[in-house]
Amino acid sequence: MRQRWWAVVAVAALAATACGSRLSDAQRAALRASAQAPLTTTTGAVATTAPPGPAAATPAEAAPAAAPATTAPRAAQAPAAPPAACAPAAAPPQPGLSATEVKIANVSTISGPVPGFGKTGQNGVKAYLNYLRSQGGVCGRQVTLVTSDDRLDSGVNRSETERLSREVFAFVGGTAPTDDGGAAALAGTNIPDVSFALSEPRNALPDNFSPNPVDPACRCNGTDHILRTLKQTYGLSRAAIVYPAQAVARTRGLAYKNDLAAAGIDLVALYEAPLTGATYTGFVNDMRDKQVDLVITTLEVNGMADLAKAFATAGWQPKVKYFGAQAYGREFLSLAGPAAEGTFAGLTLAVVEDRATNKAVDTFVSWYERTNPGADIDFFAMLGWASADLFATALRAAGPAPTRDSVLQALRAQTKWDGAGLLAPRNPAGKQRPSCYLIATVKGGGWQRATPASGFTCG
Repeated sequence: MRQRWWAVVAVAALAATACGSRLSDAQRAALRASAQAPLTTTTGAVATTAPPGPAAATPAEAAPAAAPATTAPRAAQAPAAPPAACAPAAAPPQPGLSATEVKIANVSTISGPVPGFGKTGQNGVKAYLNYLRSQGGVCGRQVTLVTSDDRLDSGVNRSETERLSREVFAFVGGTAPTDDGGAAALAGTNIPDVSFALSEPRNALPDNFSPNPVDPACRCNGTDHILRTLKQTYGLSRAAIVYPAQAVARTRGLAYKNDLAAAGIDLVALYEAPLTGATYTGFVNDMRDKQVDLVITTLEVNGMADLAKAFATAGWQPKVKYFGAQAYGREFLSLAGPAAEGTFAGLTLAVVEDRATNKAVDTFVSWYERTNPGADIDFFAMLGWASADLFATALRAAGPAPTRDSVLQALRAQTKWDGAGLLAPRNPAGKQRPSCYLIATVKGGGWQRATPASGFTCG
């Protein structure tokens, strides 16, 4: 399936190898099935992911504004249907805009050395657009998607972004470690970019509005409040960071230094793993010798699973295996097996396990499963959906005759947005991390909340 680096739990993120090349036959079959799944169950449209190149996709709807930050769960609602009075009106000529359609693009890493890295994020966008279509679109216009595959190549990411910028209204939900290429193409334009920025250049763009924002000036991953809670709960004092030999993942791994310092936890060891063929036994033995009690990683999901297995084989575990938001999902559980037990993930979004009590989660899961049968739901999938929701919210606010500039103006007003209750409130316009979070853990072979029991911890 996916082989990912995380580039930030906030921009933070990420083989029976570390970012490696070994995919099982079952993983390859699942990836092929996911890539071929119909974009929508409402129409016969199918989105393909060309290498590189565009593909048709579906429409989308908007969600209500944010609720106040609170430790209690929001009485979540599904994104609302557009007001009946909202109908399309004549707008100045804009790429990707017509009287009936708003065309957006998604450039993600689907093939190449890390096949499937951006697949679940792209799946999340498709699911939201299908949901939006069912609601009639935005002010009478359907939102459609063109997808492109950058093959884990910054140059391809840049050329595809440049090409598509002449054809589409905005970029939404891209998931690629090489999105710095697209940053170069978008710099100095007025093209809305509502994507989960993995690289620092993409995050720093004034017209990038991430559904999981981090202050570009902090040189951090914005997780110090989560690490502080773990420190207080488990008595942590000595940390190690493991990251793969890839530029973005290395940068994000080293950015944890500032998070640890802010949380008052000493960093005693740094480990860089090769992209392929990594073994972790030496790392684990050295951690044990150094009395490490907290391990943080920006490895992708297969690398995390291998690291967890190395701890189990050694018969030694740190107090906390903090594998970050990228661990959340069924795939890590499947790959790591019993060794996943006790893993922690800090999240600033509701979890699938909240489905029975959170309408926004239920809506997301229902449309994701309908759009992408059999595909994993993970952190990236939820951010893909959230990216599309944020864009649709701004598109509706721009009114019946939207322009790129008016949508950017609406995005700049999104200072307390929560994706209709799917996320903790956050400030995409100000690039400020959410102050509310939950911590999930693996127990009994499944993910469950560690704290709080419901809603989010804030402050």
